[in-house]
Amino acid sequence: MTGYILYSNDVLYRMWENLEDAVREGSNRWEQTYGQSSAALFDHFFSTEEKLATFIQGMHGFGVISSPAVVRAFDLSHFQHLADLGGATGHLAIAACEQYPQLRATVFDLPKVIPLARKNVQQSPARDRIECAAGDFFSDALPPADLYALGRILHDWSEEKIERLLSRIVEALPAGGALLIAERLLDDDLAGPAAAHMQSLNMLICTEGRERTLTQYRQLLERAGFARVEGVRTGQPVDAVLASKHA
Repeated sequence: MTGYILYSNDVLYRMWENLEDAVREGSNRWEQTYGQSSAALFDHFFSTEEKLATFIQGMHGFGVISSPAVVRAFDLSHFQHLADLGGATGHLAIAACEQYPQLRATVFDLPKVIPLARKNVQQSPARDRIECAAGDFFSDALPPADLYALGRILHDWSEEKIERLLSRIVEALPAGGALLIAERLLDDDLAGPAAAHMQSLNMLICTEGRERTLTQYRQLLERAGFARVEGVRTGQPVDAVLASKHA
């Protein structure tokens, strides 16, 4: 967890000083804290090679803890090709391919991230079934797959951007395909868990997004064209949601 601790200490801590203004205004604190526009959100995270490596390693730490439980939350043995969009170091694709021997995977992320992903994938015994591809999931063609994954992605963005991304995924999926989502789930009555609420405040401070309940995710997914939506609490830092496209 070294990368996430460093990122929290060097970047997030200062932004949390402005929590009161974030809650009052309902927006992130990049401009107030650092004098930088939040228009290109991940430009802040990726502005230097050192910052990129620290942030990605932070996400990798959470992924190593959570991804094995996420890919076991549902039976994915009937899928043939997973495309992990915004897959970072490939931890979810690696966990999936190591769990399911029939599965191939593509780690899809921004060009700056791909060298880190390739380096990490090469350490997996499933490396021959995992490729890495550069692109922006908002604008570039998505890799062909019958199972897409979004790990800690949807909580970054506004509902307008989420709906645009989900529509692109539905369009790219074959009939019977599915989307695997890894996010913290709030309770439907919003009474907890406390860690999910704290993470939601963190998203308010540094992104355009927030955490959601399974019901809220189901509403987003069904509006986009998904049919069956299931959720599983993993007991790890993120939970799992599987949304299937009509057969």
